[in-house]
Amino acid sequence: MTNSKHTFKYQPNLASSLIVWSWTLLILMIGIVWWLEMLKFQWPLLLIFGLFIFISAIQLVMRRVTVDRNLIIFSTVFNRSWLVIPRDQLEMITAVKGGIKVRIDGNDYQFLMPKKSRNQLINLAQND
Repeated sequence: MTNSKHTFKYQPNLASSLIVWSWTLLILMIGIVWWLEMLKFQWPLLLIFGLFIFISAIQLVMRRVTVDRNLIIFSTVFNRSWLVIPRDQLEMITAVKGGIKVRIDGNDYQFLMPKKSRNQLINLAQND
C-alpha cells in the first residue's frame, strides 16, 4: 500500500441511518408546520431551516472513512471516540448489499457506502 491517504464517505448501518435522518427531518417538519400555522415569514423560522441545513451538512460531511498507511479510521459526527482499526487487527472486510461489513475482535460493524467507494476501500484494506 502506498503512503497516500484515501478518504471515503459512509453512513452508519440502515437502522441507525433511519433513526438519525428521521430526527433531522423532524426539525424540517417543525419548521414547515410553524410556517403553515403563522401564514407569514418570521425570523425564528429562518433559524429552524438554517438548523436543518446545518445538521444535514454536518451529517454528510463528518462521516468519513480514512485509510492512512496501516490505519483505517471511521470518523463519526458526535462521538469523538472514532473507530480506529490497525490493519493487522482487521479480521474481515467484505462487501454486503449497499455497503461493507467489518469484523474487529469478534465485533461486526456495517456501514452504507456507494459501490465504487466500497470496492476501493476493500482493495486498499486487503492490499498490504
